[in-house]
Amino acid sequence: MKRSLALLALVWSAILCSCASPRERLYTLVGPEPTPVVPSPTLHIVLGPVTLPDAVDRPQLVVRQSATRLVALEQERWAEPLREAVPRVLAESIARHLRSVSVTTSTSGAPIVPDVRIAVEVRRLEAIPGEAVIVEAHWWLRSRAGQTAPEGSSVARVRVEGRPNDYESLVAAEAAAFAAIGADLAGAIDAPH
Repeated sequence: MKRSLALLALVWSAILCSCASPRERLYTLVGPEPTPVVPSPTLHIVLGPVTLPDAVDRPQLVVRQSATRLVALEQERWAEPLREAVPRVLAESIARHLRSVSVTTSTSGAPIVPDVRIAVEVRRLEAIPGEAVIVEAHWWLRSRAGQTAPEGSSVARVRVEGRPNDYESLVAAEAAAFAAIGADLAGAIDAPH
C-alpha cells in the first residue's frame, strides 16, 4: 500500500511538473522594410550559399556567457532555421540599397542565371545578452562571365538595447547586424557597376 501511494505521488508530481514547464518562445530575424518589386531590374543577383558556424546553426538561440562558454537557450528558439533567415535578411538589405536589382537566395530555387552570385561565410556570430551582437563575414562575388571580384570581409557590431534576459532586443540586434553586412555587400556589388 505504501509503495502504491509513493508511486501515485511520484506520478502526480511528474504531471504537475510537466504542466508547470515554461513554453518555448519563437523568434525570427526581421530585415529592413521591403522595397517595391522592380519591373525591369538591371541586375539579377543570387545570394548563396550562406554558411554559418555550427555552434549557432541550431533551433535554439545561442548566447555567449563568457569567453569560453556558449549556451543554447532551450525555451528561446528560432521560428525558422537560421540558415534560411540569414540569407533572407541579407537579400532584403541588398535590395533596399540597390533599388534596380532583383535579389533571390539560392535556397529559394530561383531558375534565373544571375549577373552576380554572392557566397557568404559567416565566421562569427556572437550574441551577448544586454551588451552586443557581433557578426563577422567573409564574402565572394562572381559575375556571369565567371570573373571574381575581389573578395572581402565585413564586421558588424550592434549594441543590444534592453536587459540581459530581453531576447527580443537581442534578436533585433542580430537582424540589424546582418542588415549592415547586407549593406556592405550592396556597396561591393555597386562599386564595379
